[in-house]
This record gives sequence, C-alpha cells and structure tokens, in this order.
Amino acid sequence: MLELDLRVERQSAALGALARHDCFVRADLAVCLRRINRVAAETLEVARSSIWLLNEDGTSLVCADHYDASSTVDGTGQILERAEFPHYFQAILEDRVIAASDAQSDPRTCEFTENYLIPLGIASMLDAPILFGGRTVGVLCIEHIGLPRGWPRDEQVFTASLGDFVAMALAAEERTRAESALRRAEERYRGIFENAIEGLFQMCPDGRFTDVNPAMARMLGFADAAGFLAARGPVGAPLFVDPSRRAELMRLVDAQDRVVGFEAELYRRDGPVIWGGFSIRTVRGADGRILRLEGSLEDVTLRRRAEDQLAHVALHDGLTNLPNRALFMDRLAQSLARARLSKVGTTAVVLLDVDRFSLINDSLGHAAGDRLLIDLACRLSARLRPGNTLARLAGDEFAVLAEGLADRDAALELAESLRSSVAGPFVDATDQELFASASAGVCFDVGGSQGPDDMVRHAGTALHQAKAQGRARCLAFTDDMRTEPLLTLKLQSDMRRAIERDEFLLYYQPILSLPDRRLTGFEALIRWNHAQRGLIPPATFIPIAEENGLMTDLGDWVTNAACRQMRAWQDRVGAPVPLSLSINVAPTQLIHPEAFPLLDRAVAASGVDIGRIKLEVTETALAGDAELLPQRLRALRERGFRILIDDFGTGYSSLSRLHRFPIDGLKIDQSFVKPMLYDPDSAAIVRTIVALGKALELDLFAEGVEDEGTAAELGRMQCDFAQGYLFARPLPVDAADGLVEDLMEELAGKPADRPVRTLNPA
Repeated sequence: MLELDLRVERQSAALGALARHDCFVRADLAVCLRRINRVAAETLEVARSSIWLLNEDGTSLVCADHYDASSTVDGTGQILERAEFPHYFQAILEDRVIAASDAQSDPRTCEFTENYLIPLGIASMLDAPILFGGRTVGVLCIEHIGLPRGWPRDEQVFTASLGDFVAMALAAEERTRAESALRRAEERYRGIFENAIEGLFQMCPDGRFTDVNPAMARMLGFADAAGFLAARGPVGAPLFVDPSRRAELMRLVDAQDRVVGFEAELYRRDGPVIWGGFSIRTVRGADGRILRLEGSLEDVTLRRRAEDQLAHVALHDGLTNLPNRALFMDRLAQSLARARLSKVGTTAVVLLDVDRFSLINDSLGHAAGDRLLIDLACRLSARLRPGNTLARLAGDEFAVLAEGLADRDAALELAESLRSSVAGPFVDATDQELFASASAGVCFDVGGSQGPDDMVRHAGTALHQAKAQGRARCLAFTDDMRTEPLLTLKLQSDMRRAIERDEFLLYYQPILSLPDRRLTGFEALIRWNHAQRGLIPPATFIPIAEENGLMTDLGDWVTNAACRQMRAWQDRVGAPVPLSLSINVAPTQLIHPEAFPLLDRAVAASGVDIGRIKLEVTETALAGDAELLPQRLRALRERGFRILIDDFGTGYSSLSRLHRFPIDGLKIDQSFVKPMLYDPDSAAIVRTIVALGKALELDLFAEGVEDEGTAAELGRMQCDFAQGYLFARPLPVDAADGLVEDLMEELAGKPADRPVRTLNPA
C-alpha cells in the first residue's frame, strides 16, 4: 500500500506540474508533446516514450515526437503502416489501455518483435490511445527496456491521463490554427481595419469610455461602437462583473501609468459573461497632466477555460470526475487545520472499495468495471451531506471526508450507509444485473491531532482488517490495529524461510458420496505452523504469498506433500477402492512455465496413481487467457489428472464458456450452499448449477454443507458429493488416517476393534 501511495503521489505531482506548464497556454504543440513524453519516461522510469498520430484515413501512424533518454537519435517522422501491423492498429482502436507486460508474446504487440522489440531490447509496452473529437487519433507509447515488468492499474490510469493531455495539446493547436485562419481572413477582407482584430478603446482620466472600435463593441455584444457607448452612459449598465476589479484596474493605472494583461470578468449585452484582458497606458500632456487613457481589450475566455480545465484534470479523476488523491489530501489537511484551531472540531475519513473488484475486470472486462465505478460514484455522492468530499484515490478505492460528526459511532454509521449503497444491482452493457459488495475502513479524529497521511493510512488499515475478517463490513481504526501492518510485514519475511524450516503442514477435509454417505476422498488444505504465532489459517498467509510471488513455491510443496500422503493411502486401500485426493492449484501456478515439470516430478517422486489426484482450479482462473488456459487444462488431463472447478458460481462470465474447458467436475461455492434452505435465490442457483453439471456429464460437489436438511435437499437435487462441517472439519493426518482405516474395515465387512470414528463430531 505504501509503495502504491508513493507511486500515485508521484504521478499526481507529475500531472499537476504538467498542467501548469506554460506550453499548454502558448499552444506550442511540439513543446507540449516533448514535455508529455519526458514526464511519461521520468515518472514511469522507462527508457522510451513516443507519441504517434493517425493519418486521415487511419492507414498509418506517424511519430510526432520521440523521447529516448539513452540515445540522441530522434525517431520523429517514422511511419507504421496498418497493413504491416493489423493487430496493433485494431488494439489501439478498441482497448482503453494496452498493458503488455510481455510485449514479445502479447498478441497486440508481438508483430513488432523481430524488427523492433528484440533489436532495441524492449520487453514491455504500455500504450494509451489518444481520443480527440470522439475518435482515436493516435497513441502514446511507453516502452520499457530490460526484463518484463507489470503495469499496475495506477500506472495505466496515469498513462491514460497523459493521453488526455496530448488530446488537450491537439485541441489547443487546432484552436490556434482556427484563430490564425480567422485573423488572416479578417486581415484580407478588412484591409485598413487590421487593428479591429482586438478591441481598442480610449477613456477619459476618470475611467469613462470615450471611444471604442467595432471589434470591441462586437466582443461585448453590441452591433457598433455607438451602442456600446450609449450603454456605458452615466446611468448605464456596469461592465465589470466584480466592481472592485474596475477599481483595482484604475488604481494600478494611476500608480504605474501602464498596465498589461489585467484580467476580469465582463458583462456582455446578452449571453454569458466573458473574460477580458486589458492593456492600458496613460497619455500625458507636456505639463505631465493625464489627457486620456488608451488601450486594448482581448477576449481571453477560451484560454481561461483551458487553464481551468487543465487545473481540473490535475485535481480530478478522469473516469468519475471526482476529486483525486491530491485534492482530497489538500482538503483533508485544511479540515484538520480548522479542527486544530477550534480544538473541538471533528474529522472523519472513510475508505471504501469493492470486494473482489479485479474479478469483475478479469471476467467482464475493464469497460464493465469502469461503468460500475461511475455508477458507484453516483450512489456514494447521493449518500453524502453538503460539505462532504468524495474522492477516487485509485482503482476501486474511494475516500470520503466528513466534518462535524458527533463521534466514532456516527462515522461508522456513515460508512455503513455508504457501504450498503453498493448492495443494489448494477446493470452492465448487456442489461444483465451484477451484484457486488464493498468493505470500508474509518478513521475518526477530534481536534486535528493526526496528520492527513496518518488518517488515510489508519483508515486503510481498518479497511484491510475489514477485508481480512470476511469482507462486506465496516471497521473503525483502533490503537491495537497499529501493529497489524508490522505483523504482516514480519509474516512476509517469515514465509520465505517457512518452507525450508518445514513449518507448513496439510490438513485433510473428507469428501463423501451423498447417496450412501461413504468416504470417497479428501481435499488437502495447507496450514502454517508458525514457530512463534502457532497455527496460521490460509486466509491470513495465502494473500501474502500471492502478493510476494511465493505461490508457485508454496504450491510445489503442497503438491509433493499431498502426493506422498496419497501414495501411502493408495498402498493401504489398494486399487479397487476409489479413494482420491484434491489439491488446490492457484492461477499463478497454472500459468507458470514450470507448472508441468513440477507436477510431473511430484507424481514421479511419490509413485502415486495419477488418476487419484484431482486438481482444483478456482472459477476466477477461467477469466484468464482464453487460449492458454484451455491448453493447460487439456495437457493436465492428458497426463491423467482430473480437473475440478472450485468455488463455482462466484464468477461473472465463465458460465457461458464452461463447455470450452476440459474439466471433470464442479464444486458449488458454499456462499450458495449454506443459505439455500431459506434463500430461494441461492437454492435456484444451486439447482441450476447441478442441472448444468448433469447436462455436461460432470461430477457435482457441494461445499459448506453444515446441516442435515441441506444435505438431504442436495441429495434430492442429485448432487453427487459433499463436504462440510456436517461431516467433518479439516483433519490432521492421523485423524484422516483413522477414517481411511474405518473405510477399509467397512468395505471388508469387519467390525471395528475400537470406537467408531464419526464424521460428524458433536
């Protein structure tokens, strides 16, 4: 989280500095493009950045500016033809961002491999299409040299924002060309009235207009100079929207004799107000007395609007138009300063994000995720009081700043109201309902005792705790949470040594045949027996392993240990008894280049019958590579493994694609099984999954069976297998051994010579 915050802060600062650069005000396209490329390369720490513009018919891209920190060669003017790179051209027209971690294998960028990527050592590309006038006009291309690197969501959003800056530079250039064309046209047709391009005027020493040219009259909505002068008579309508600005202008003229570029809002005879830029000088007689004032008036409305727009872009999120992190932190700092002055004022920060939001992006695409975020921003805004600030900090993380709440309970009540707004259905582009949940963390402060960074960090810690406790809940920060990030950091370090220290062990949860309640196998579940903290559940350490790239090592240990144990049971039960063991395989393991060799070695070393091993792949993995994943699953089945889809029903798009995957069974997620007796929707989902599995001739497994009524109903639905606390909790190996021994005696028809072990302990 700290690394992400630092990156986002650096990105926000870069965007703010870019927005303030005078090249945008001057509409100097070449300087703007060069500045954008330099900001991209330095902020993202890459070697190369370039901006390419499409020609009129979209058949080629021309390099408008190229920045390479390591080379003096300028690539400006290079041309890419659509006929030579059709997939890339298609991608920039369809994708919001092209994030190619491995550019040489990504289908959108691999066309450049031989002639471009390999010679220049480019490993990764991050391209943002440039949208202008409702269409794609080019692309901002970020190129990383060296080893492949991933492109986090914040870097993708940052690059897309830079693409928006390119569009603004193009708009300014187009406006400048249009203004230049208009100026040339007026010069041609107006001849001696060339000065009429800007407003010219004369004033008497007290500041009353005595003469204006036609251009100034028109600028202010009058047909001619006479109409304007009549309206400015002694009892006429005012010109300055803020009268104090007129007084300030006259004071400056009196003090300096010359004023240049004094800007103020002016009334027009009709229509909206405009911004005018005055340049005035005094004309004095030989005796030094002021005879008159003369000057010019320029309509600077477009420039002021462009400046306001650039400032808005630097401080607001491009997708939701909410304040971004920089603006939120500024307002939070002001709130805490006010609280310190009053010594009793209260400030609350609520951080909220969507649970498993990455699953929505992976399953339905980033466009669907963006629509959900826009809808969510509207829902959250509707729950806030005037004066509260809602911001989007990054990805699916939103922040709320609220002042004047009575106490921590009131802050939690606000957070719960915001969280509950997520519960209603969202509708995607195909009018399908999508349900989501959210978690929230709260930090409450009295008297401004904390700093803005502290409050956001503490709210983030509470949010992390809410997710760790099962998601879909709100928690307020407490002092005992301060140590949790340190403990997590310590676990990260400990985990790297835990495998070699033999601190991991497997528990085994029995799987029963529903018709006869007979043991048919186990699911192997990893536990961490930490030397100081004791038994640590997977929900605590698996996310740490995923974040630190340790899932492949951990999965390899599980596979070897499980295969050895299954071989021991296999030797005991013999070939006729169909006892099996299920092993969970993470998506990162499945796509790892060494996945097959690791599995092959585990099977070979243990000598286990590979047909007894079932590999469980979570449904979320089905949203991955549409070509690679089916190939991997098919190769595993060809080796003899059986494939099960775990947590089925929690995904968003795999139902329609299920028939494409070479699998043997479905495990129905417990979130549908547990409430099925009292929730008709859950029961209907389970019934549908069972019917689907039967139609596809798949084995059906129900997870989380905790009562006899649920087991009976699953039996009536013709679900094949079940596991859950009704039968047994996950067991250590000696207890699981005992169940295997009972099974053997039962099959042999022998009475047990000890008390019968139960699969349903009281």
